[in-house]
Amino acid sequence: MDRLSWTDIRAEQERGRGTVVVAFGATEQHGPHLPLATDALLGDHLARLVADRLDSFVAPTVRIGCSEHHLEFPGTISFSQDTFHRIVADIVASLARGGFDRVILIPTHGGNFGPLGDAVEKLGPDPGIEVRALTDLTALLAIAQLGESEHGVPMGEGGLHAGEWETSMLVAIHPDLVHMERGEPGYTGDPQEAAGAIFGAGVHTISQNGVIGDPARSSAENGARYWDEVVRITLEKLG
Repeated sequence: MDRLSWTDIRAEQERGRGTVVVAFGATEQHGPHLPLATDALLGDHLARLVADRLDSFVAPTVRIGCSEHHLEFPGTISFSQDTFHRIVADIVASLARGGFDRVILIPTHGGNFGPLGDAVEKLGPDPGIEVRALTDLTALLAIAQLGESEHGVPMGEGGLHAGEWETSMLVAIHPDLVHMERGEPGYTGDPQEAAGAIFGAGVHTISQNGVIGDPARSSAENGARYWDEVVRITLEKLG
Protein backbone atom coordinates (compact mmCIF):
# COMPACT_ATOMS: atom_id res chain seq x y z
CA MET A 1 0.00 0.00 0.00
CA ASP A 2 2.72 2.50 0.85
CA ARG A 3 4.01 2.41 -2.75
CA LEU A 4 0.59 3.18 -4.23
CA SER A 5 -1.26 6.47 -4.54
CA TRP A 6 -4.72 6.81 -3.00
CA THR A 7 -6.22 6.74 -6.50
CA ASP A 8 -4.43 3.45 -7.20
CA ILE A 9 -5.95 2.01 -4.04
CA ARG A 10 -9.42 3.31 -4.88
CA ALA A 11 -9.19 1.72 -8.32
CA GLU A 12 -8.24 -1.63 -6.79
CA GLN A 13 -11.12 -1.36 -4.32
CA GLU A 14 -13.52 -0.76 -7.20
CA ARG A 15 -12.21 -3.96 -8.80
CA GLY A 16 -13.17 -5.84 -5.63
CA ARG A 17 -9.92 -5.89 -3.67
CA GLY A 18 -11.08 -5.01 -0.17
CA THR A 19 -8.81 -6.92 2.25
CA VAL A 20 -5.69 -5.56 3.93
CA VAL A 21 -3.03 -7.67 5.70
CA VAL A 22 -1.17 -6.00 8.57
CA ALA A 23 1.83 -7.64 10.26
CA PHE A 24 2.95 -6.73 13.78
CA GLY A 25 6.67 -7.24 14.26
CA ALA A 26 9.16 -5.86 16.77
CA THR A 27 12.47 -4.07 17.18
CA GLU A 28 14.30 -6.18 19.73
CA GLN A 29 17.41 -8.20 20.38
CA HIS A 30 17.74 -11.55 18.62
CA GLY A 31 21.02 -12.79 20.01
CA PRO A 32 24.47 -11.92 18.64
CA HIS A 33 23.75 -13.28 15.15
CA LEU A 34 20.41 -11.74 14.08
CA PRO A 35 19.36 -8.09 13.59
CA LEU A 36 16.96 -6.16 15.79
CA ALA A 37 14.55 -6.02 12.83
CA THR A 38 14.18 -9.81 12.62
CA ASP A 39 10.49 -9.96 13.60
CA ALA A 40 9.63 -6.98 11.41
CA LEU A 41 11.40 -8.55 8.42
CA LEU A 42 9.56 -11.81 9.01
CA GLY A 43 6.36 -9.76 9.18
CA ASP A 44 7.08 -8.09 5.84
CA HIS A 45 7.53 -11.47 4.19
CA LEU A 46 4.62 -13.28 5.84
CA ALA A 47 2.21 -10.44 5.11
CA ARG A 48 3.22 -10.56 1.45
CA LEU A 49 2.82 -14.34 1.22
CA VAL A 50 -0.61 -14.26 2.89
CA ALA A 51 -1.75 -11.29 0.80
CA ASP A 52 -0.71 -13.06 -2.40
CA ARG A 53 -2.81 -16.07 -1.41
CA LEU A 54 -5.82 -13.87 -0.59
CA ASP A 55 -5.39 -11.27 -3.39
CA SER A 56 -5.13 -8.57 -0.73
CA PHE A 57 -3.33 -5.33 -0.02
CA VAL A 58 -0.27 -5.35 2.24
CA ALA A 59 -0.09 -2.56 4.81
CA PRO A 60 3.25 -1.37 6.21
CA THR A 61 4.44 -3.67 8.99
CA VAL A 62 4.18 -2.23 12.51
CA ARG A 63 7.86 -2.44 13.39
CA ILE A 64 7.71 -1.98 17.17
CA GLY A 65 5.80 -4.34 19.44
CA CYS A 66 5.39 -5.45 23.04
CA SER A 67 8.98 -6.33 23.88
CA GLU A 68 9.33 -5.42 27.54
CA HIS A 69 10.80 -8.87 28.25
CA HIS A 70 13.83 -7.96 26.08
CA LEU A 71 14.55 -4.48 27.42
CA GLU A 72 17.66 -5.57 29.33
CA PHE A 73 19.37 -5.91 25.94
CA PRO A 74 20.48 -2.65 24.25
CA GLY A 75 18.57 -1.63 21.13
CA THR A 76 15.23 -3.13 22.07
CA ILE A 77 12.31 -0.69 21.78
CA SER A 78 8.94 -1.58 23.27
CA PHE A 79 5.35 -0.38 23.36
CA SER A 80 3.30 -0.77 26.51
CA GLN A 81 0.28 -2.99 26.03
CA ASP A 82 -2.03 0.01 26.33
CA THR A 83 -0.17 1.78 23.54
CA PHE A 84 -0.26 -1.36 21.42
CA HIS A 85 -4.03 -1.67 21.95
CA ARG A 86 -4.54 1.92 20.80
CA ILE A 87 -2.36 1.40 17.74
CA VAL A 88 -4.36 -1.67 16.70
CA ALA A 89 -7.63 0.21 17.25
CA ASP A 90 -6.43 3.21 15.22
CA ILE A 91 -5.23 1.05 12.33
CA VAL A 92 -8.53 -0.81 12.19
CA ALA A 93 -10.53 2.43 12.40
CA SER A 94 -8.43 4.02 9.65
CA LEU A 95 -8.93 1.10 7.29
CA ALA A 96 -12.65 0.98 8.02
CA ARG A 97 -12.99 4.67 7.23
CA GLY A 98 -10.95 4.15 4.06
CA GLY A 99 -13.60 1.80 2.71
CA PHE A 100 -11.92 -1.57 3.16
CA ASP A 101 -14.04 -4.63 3.86
CA ARG A 102 -11.66 -6.79 5.90
CA VAL A 103 -8.41 -6.51 7.82
CA ILE A 104 -6.16 -9.45 8.73
CA LEU A 105 -3.82 -8.92 11.68
CA ILE A 106 -0.75 -11.15 11.90
CA PRO A 107 1.86 -11.03 14.71
CA THR A 108 5.38 -12.21 13.91
CA HIS A 109 6.70 -11.54 17.41
CA GLY A 110 5.72 -13.87 20.25
CA GLY A 111 5.07 -11.00 22.64
CA ASN A 112 2.40 -9.55 20.36
CA PHE A 113 0.06 -12.55 20.31
CA GLY A 114 -1.64 -11.97 23.67
CA PRO A 115 -1.84 -8.17 23.37
CA LEU A 116 -3.27 -8.51 19.87
CA GLY A 117 -5.99 -10.82 21.14
CA ASP A 118 -6.84 -8.32 23.88
CA ALA A 119 -6.83 -5.44 21.40
CA VAL A 120 -9.23 -7.21 19.04
CA GLU A 121 -11.56 -8.03 21.93
CA LYS A 122 -11.60 -4.35 22.93
CA LEU A 123 -12.72 -3.34 19.44
CA GLY A 124 -16.23 -4.44 20.28
CA PRO A 125 -18.76 -6.30 18.12
CA ASP A 126 -18.94 -3.76 15.27
CA PRO A 127 -15.66 -1.99 14.43
CA GLY A 128 -16.98 -1.13 10.95
CA ILE A 129 -14.85 -3.72 9.19
CA GLU A 130 -14.40 -7.49 9.39
CA VAL A 131 -11.40 -8.24 11.61
CA ARG A 132 -9.50 -11.51 11.64
CA ALA A 133 -6.42 -12.00 13.77
CA LEU A 134 -3.88 -14.73 14.52
CA THR A 135 -3.68 -14.81 18.32
CA ASP A 136 -2.71 -18.42 19.11
CA LEU A 137 0.90 -18.50 20.33
CA THR A 138 1.03 -22.30 19.88
CA ALA A 139 1.59 -21.59 16.19
CA LEU A 140 5.23 -20.88 17.08
CA LEU A 141 5.59 -24.21 18.88
CA ALA A 142 4.25 -25.95 15.79
CA ILE A 143 7.27 -24.72 13.83
CA ALA A 144 9.68 -26.03 16.47
CA GLN A 145 7.86 -29.36 16.36
CA LEU A 146 8.24 -29.45 12.58
CA GLY A 147 11.97 -28.92 12.96
CA GLU A 148 12.17 -31.90 15.27
CA SER A 149 10.00 -34.22 13.19
CA GLU A 150 11.39 -33.39 9.73
CA HIS A 151 14.94 -32.15 10.33
CA GLY A 152 15.91 -33.89 13.55
CA VAL A 153 16.37 -30.61 15.42
CA PRO A 154 15.47 -31.09 19.10
CA MET A 155 12.75 -28.79 20.37
CA GLY A 156 15.20 -27.11 22.72
CA GLU A 157 17.48 -26.16 19.81
CA GLY A 158 14.55 -25.01 17.72
CA GLY A 159 13.66 -22.81 20.66
CA LEU A 160 11.33 -19.84 20.80
CA HIS A 161 13.67 -16.95 20.00
CA ALA A 162 16.66 -16.75 17.64
CA GLY A 163 17.05 -20.53 17.66
CA GLU A 164 17.18 -22.89 14.70
CA TRP A 165 13.81 -22.28 13.09
CA GLU A 166 13.72 -18.48 13.40
CA THR A 167 17.29 -18.19 12.16
CA SER A 168 16.51 -20.53 9.26
CA MET A 169 13.50 -18.44 8.28
CA LEU A 170 15.59 -15.27 8.13
CA VAL A 171 18.44 -17.03 6.31
CA ALA A 172 15.90 -18.04 3.65
CA ILE A 173 14.88 -14.43 2.91
CA HIS A 174 17.75 -12.18 4.11
CA PRO A 175 20.95 -14.26 4.27
CA ASP A 176 23.05 -11.09 4.22
CA LEU A 177 21.69 -10.09 7.64
CA VAL A 178 22.49 -13.36 9.41
CA HIS A 179 25.93 -13.69 11.02
CA MET A 180 26.31 -17.39 11.72
CA GLU A 181 29.92 -16.89 12.75
CA ARG A 182 28.47 -15.24 15.87
CA GLY A 183 25.78 -17.88 16.37
CA GLU A 184 25.81 -19.59 19.75
CA PRO A 185 23.35 -21.53 21.89
CA GLY A 186 21.39 -19.84 24.63
CA TYR A 187 18.74 -21.53 26.76
CA THR A 188 18.07 -24.95 25.22
CA GLY A 189 15.60 -26.43 27.72
CA ASP A 190 11.89 -27.08 27.21
CA PRO A 191 10.44 -24.23 25.10
CA GLN A 192 7.12 -24.36 26.93
CA GLU A 193 8.86 -23.94 30.27
CA ALA A 194 10.96 -21.14 28.79
CA ALA A 195 7.83 -19.21 27.79
CA GLY A 196 6.83 -18.72 31.42
CA ALA A 197 10.21 -17.26 32.32
CA ILE A 198 10.39 -15.10 29.21
CA PHE A 199 7.08 -13.36 29.78
CA GLY A 200 7.58 -13.27 33.54
CA ALA A 201 10.98 -12.10 34.70
CA GLY A 202 12.41 -11.57 31.20
CA VAL A 203 14.67 -13.31 28.70
CA HIS A 204 17.85 -12.17 30.46
CA THR A 205 17.00 -14.31 33.50
CA ILE A 206 17.45 -17.54 31.55
CA SER A 207 19.72 -16.54 28.66
CA GLN A 208 22.64 -14.13 28.90
CA ASN A 209 23.00 -13.87 25.13
CA GLY A 210 19.27 -13.47 24.46
CA VAL A 211 18.90 -16.73 22.52
CA ILE A 212 16.23 -19.29 23.38
CA GLY A 213 17.46 -22.24 21.33
CA ASP A 214 20.55 -22.96 19.26
CA PRO A 215 20.96 -21.65 15.68
CA ALA A 216 23.78 -24.05 14.77
CA ARG A 217 21.70 -26.30 12.48
CA SER A 218 19.96 -23.42 10.67
CA SER A 219 19.76 -23.45 6.89
CA ALA A 220 17.93 -21.75 4.05
CA GLU A 221 16.49 -25.13 3.05
CA ASN A 222 14.97 -25.61 6.49
CA GLY A 223 13.74 -22.04 6.40
CA ALA A 224 11.90 -22.53 3.11
CA ARG A 225 10.04 -25.48 4.61
CA TYR A 226 9.15 -23.46 7.71
CA TRP A 227 7.80 -20.66 5.55
CA ASP A 228 5.48 -23.08 3.77
CA GLU A 229 4.21 -24.33 7.12
CA VAL A 230 3.82 -20.85 8.62
CA VAL A 231 1.65 -19.76 5.70
CA ARG A 232 -0.42 -22.94 5.94
CA ILE A 233 -0.94 -22.54 9.69
CA THR A 234 -1.75 -18.84 9.38
CA LEU A 235 -4.39 -19.34 6.70
CA GLU A 236 -5.86 -22.31 8.56
CA LYS A 237 -6.20 -20.44 11.85
CA LEU A 238 -7.61 -17.34 10.21
CA GLY A 239 -10.39 -19.49 8.73
